[in-house]
Amino acid sequence: MQDMTFLMEIQKLAIEMDRVVDKYEMRDRFVSILVSGFMEEDEYGDMRMNAIYSYHLSTFLELTEILDFVNTTFEQDFEDEEYNSLEDFHNDVDDLLDDMGIDTE
Repeated sequence: MQDMTFLMEIQKLAIEMDRVVDKYEMRDRFVSILVSGFMEEDEYGDMRMNAIYSYHLSTFLELTEILDFVNTTFEQDFEDEEYNSLEDFHNDVDDLLDDMGIDTE
């Protein structure tokens, strides 16, 4: 129950952030992706996220720019992770599909 109470408080802060955006009349210039939550393993061993989220985007280009920004600025300090970047993941998936004879171009 504490997890849900915590997420509800985070959601209230997200709503307050929206109010600040409107207060300063920045809605037409403001871009944001907010995802806050917990990663938990389900009974099958799969990871799932219990989260609150909000998006303030007008175009697919804005989404792409934010995701590129996150990918570029994220510094991974985890030695046990297989991928160091989203590009590494995509390259691995491309290699897998290529090995299976599936053309991705």
